[in-house]
Amino acid sequence: MDINKRENSMQPFEPGDIFLGLTLLNDPEDDHAGLGRIVQYGRDMQPRGVLWTQGGEHFVGGLEFDRDGRLWAFNDLAVLQVDPATGRQLPLSDRFLPRVYRSASFAPDGRVFLGEHMKAERRPDNEIARRTTTRFPLVPGAGVLGFGFIYEYDAAWNHVRTFECETAPEMTGFKGVTHSTLHPSGEFVTYTTETGKRIMRYDVINDRQLPDLVTYPGDSVFDRVWAIAVKYLPDGRLLVTRGDFMELLDERGRAIRSYPLETYGWSDIEVLAGGRECLVSNIWEGTVVRLDVESGEVTGMIDTGYSKPERCLAGVACFPGPY
Repeated sequence: MDINKRENSMQPFEPGDIFLGLTLLNDPEDDHAGLGRIVQYGRDMQPRGVLWTQGGEHFVGGLEFDRDGRLWAFNDLAVLQVDPATGRQLPLSDRFLPRVYRSASFAPDGRVFLGEHMKAERRPDNEIARRTTTRFPLVPGAGVLGFGFIYEYDAAWNHVRTFECETAPEMTGFKGVTHSTLHPSGEFVTYTTETGKRIMRYDVINDRQLPDLVTYPGDSVFDRVWAIAVKYLPDGRLLVTRGDFMELLDERGRAIRSYPLETYGWSDIEVLAGGRECLVSNIWEGTVVRLDVESGEVTGMIDTGYSKPERCLAGVACFPGPY
């Protein structure tokens, strides 16, 4: 591919279309940086088009659809949005506080809850952090990587409140709210610090931390007894990836089903229309599986061809509609 002649070929969205954040990592001095890209697949899981994004220079991730069918994604301090009618990126908005967001939830009244991926004053100096050459962006005016908070915006994208939520210890030393999902009641956001031992909840009505839904045992954050991605089904049950498997939790946090996923690295979940099926993506393998939540059957797969060390699959979303 000639990157100097890259063209946008993303098509108007159709129900069941799948969208993957697949940044083309081509920066020899930064192993997380490159040309922002969202790839579109049809409901048959075959490629339909590509959008080269503007804004940020690292992984395009955290893909999610809002109530109006706009596709949201994030890259560094930029909030990216794509028009479903044209498949083209909308102009970047200046309404959002400049933070490294990575997850979004949308209330029926149009409110938006954004989770801040980064939480550190400066780049950590530890064994894990030294394995990457990432140039982390700083919060303008604050000089820090991030605060790890949840931010509420109204339907016009005005900043309403900042929720100073707790986060969990994890191995890199710089992650905050990495994955988040609004409970169907709209009363609280459930979230994780990926590879941390807590599935946390924050009351967005009364602005208060709630007891953890789950706290996993063990004192070491390197034992792989942890949570990664979370996503609610319409009935309030919660899907959570745990590394090389996924669990289904009831409203009390009890595991009621487990789904073995064989390889390690399952990092994002998208629940399909109706809640019967979901998509689960693996950043290390560059694959996405479609899974029947009730039967546990794998009903489809996408292999992007971007496995480690070219791992770049940092988000998955499905355009609403009959699947």
